[in-house]
Amino acid sequence: MCAAVRAAAASNARILSSFKPPPNVVVVGGTSGIGRAIALSIGQHCPSASITIIGRNQSAADAILSQLGSNSKFIRADVSLMSEIRNATKKINVVDMLILTQGILTMAGRTPTTENIDNKLALHYYGRVLFVQELLPLLRSSQNGGKVLFVLGGVNENPSKINWNDMSLENAYSLSAAANHTASFTDLAIKYLGSQPENTNVAFTHANPGGVNTPIADNLPFWARLPLKGLMAGLLALGLRVTPEDCAEYMVHGMLGADKGYTYIGTKGETVTKKKPVQVEMVQKVWEHTAQIISPNH
Repeated sequence: MCAAVRAAAASNARILSSFKPPPNVVVVGGTSGIGRAIALSIGQHCPSASITIIGRNQSAADAILSQLGSNSKFIRADVSLMSEIRNATKKINVVDMLILTQGILTMAGRTPTTENIDNKLALHYYGRVLFVQELLPLLRSSQNGGKVLFVLGGVNENPSKINWNDMSLENAYSLSAAANHTASFTDLAIKYLGSQPENTNVAFTHANPGGVNTPIADNLPFWARLPLKGLMAGLLALGLRVTPEDCAEYMVHGMLGADKGYTYIGTKGETVTKKKPVQVEMVQKVWEHTAQIISPNH
């Protein structure tokens, strides 16, 4: 663990242990990768925290829960489906921190869910915003001040490349378009949410984790998986990638340090200020589109 990670971890431990009452934390996608590491990090720094992990893998969750406090629990849900997200959030009655890390690495083209939303877009964007929308009343009433962390992009998105004529990419889908839409939409969505008067007690953060050695490449075909995993191991050895555990400390550090409203953070939790300019109309259009897609009547 390098000095920067040690400093972030020490700061995280100090802040998390100072919360009164101890924080209630929801980690979506917490059974693997960065989400798993964040859940374990918070549990280590603040053993009295109540941590709820949401995901699909019961056995992976059980292994994590055994390392967390007795107040922690697992809610099983397929978070690519808006209906399952609504059911999962009904089981939560208090939340101070909502951490959204669910995602996949795939080379497939548009893959509609049973709700006719592309699987990647559902995981990386629409479902995340629905979690926020459903849990906002609880976040607003948090005694510690509500915090929302989107772990996705936060640096490289380009709103000028949004396809405004096909925002859900039903006709013009590509992996690069999906990546840009999810990251750019997240930027604009937290700008919308963070500027609403009723959300003044909530801090919305969009984080760029950078290169992290997670098991996400396991979803790729065999011919792509092995070379990528070899490359990732090599980059880790060169210090060009980080472990999930180190990334978790940086992400939590950035979330805890974020002001109310909306904040963008980089790979070490630092605030990113140089962002591509956006127009008010862009923010409004993305929010209206998002609200329509995640509506129960969609």
